[in-house]
Amino acid sequence: MERQDVTLSITERELFYRLGWFTQVRWAMGALALLVLLVGWYVLGVRFRLAGQEPTMAPAVEVVLAVFLYNALFTFLVHVLSARGGGTRRLTVQLAMAQLGCDMIAACVLSHWTGGVENFFIILVLLPLVIATELLPVRLAYATAVVAVLMIHGLAWGEQQGYLQHVYVEWPGKTASQYADPWYVLEVTGALTVTIFAIVLVASSISKRLRNREADLQEAFLFLRQAEEAKSFFMRKVTHEMRAPLSAIYTILGTIEHTCEGLGDEQREMIARAQKRMRGLMDLVDDLRKYSRLRSGGTPFRLRVVSLEDVVVETVKLFRPRAAAAGVSLGCQTVPAVLEADEEMLSEMATNLVSNAIQYTPQGGSVEVRLTAGQQEAVLTVSDTGIGISPEASDGIFEEFYRSPEARRLLPEGSGLGLAITRRIVELYGGSMNFRACEGGGTVFTVRLPLNRKPPDLAQRQAD
Repeated sequence: MERQDVTLSITERELFYRLGWFTQVRWAMGALALLVLLVGWYVLGVRFRLAGQEPTMAPAVEVVLAVFLYNALFTFLVHVLSARGGGTRRLTVQLAMAQLGCDMIAACVLSHWTGGVENFFIILVLLPLVIATELLPVRLAYATAVVAVLMIHGLAWGEQQGYLQHVYVEWPGKTASQYADPWYVLEVTGALTVTIFAIVLVASSISKRLRNREADLQEAFLFLRQAEEAKSFFMRKVTHEMRAPLSAIYTILGTIEHTCEGLGDEQREMIARAQKRMRGLMDLVDDLRKYSRLRSGGTPFRLRVVSLEDVVVETVKLFRPRAAAAGVSLGCQTVPAVLEADEEMLSEMATNLVSNAIQYTPQGGSVEVRLTAGQQEAVLTVSDTGIGISPEASDGIFEEFYRSPEARRLLPEGSGLGLAITRRIVELYGGSMNFRACEGGGTVFTVRLPLNRKPPDLAQRQAD
């Protein structure tokens, strides 16, 4: 089945989260109701009996089992919608109304089979109203309250007038019989009516304020998103315009060095230094282009089935000459791992990790690359015996343009974007990335990528 991507606002996501949370609460409430019935029957000796029949709690237990049954259905529906990215506000409200309808019917039927107005647990009818004020617009919440009041009055007065057969509540040595007293019924139904509308009034006022705050958050989120898109567009535009002239100047400097006669050693050294600086600027522009591409929404990615093992092995082969020149041993252990991905992005991720490990490992050190895989995820580990990361630098190691003091002392040049780019790639695939410092020096970077499913963020971008 094709995944249905839904772009939800903060309010819609929060409503959908509450809907799922209330299905979990319903499991607990059903279990509690069943426990109360069993304790009342077997411990306290409470009995429920129709006139002329033997006491039984079977109908009440059947109602609780029905609650478990329809809640299982709603839990499944919420799970399906969650797998598809969530439900829209309209769909959430419709699903909430269906749940509330079932809850109110179940509460009234359970009250009827456990004594009606003579059973204080008739107040369970109030619980769905609290949920209604959280999930429904104010008018629908009040409409739900009206329905609840009508159901309570129908139950109470139906039993009082004899239209519904009353279930007697019997305690050891005592039988309740107040259901036929109109003043008692009026007292109970009146109190519940006032309580119902008071609950809806107070809870809906609180919910309205919370929804206004959520609307403000949504507006702020959209503003920040627009600012982020503007920043990404500016970075792409500027780096595109800078790349060509920088490359031209670098080429011209090389041409001057090889074609001009009479250049002294000092002039050639100055040209070499200029080329080195220019190379550093070009690398910075390339990193900015990559990072802005990853931060940009709507950028096309070429998703296909990719062997992560092949990507890692090819990356290690590419860096073996560089490691040998630096006097660093480079080891590699891999297992087969296949996922749906953009191969270029995975290659960039592996390249940044292996390149950094070699770059910051002194001569005589070692770098180990290891790829393992289970049924759910692949784990790429790159460990080195290099300069390590101090505790002071740990918090900012993945930030844009950040370079630790140790890295700046060893290599003054650098964009500070490599790890930020790597982490962004991992995040796009729904994975995680962390590191730990080793005793005696060195660092271990660990990347976990999910297998056998389409990357959620990239799938959303393709749909957009």
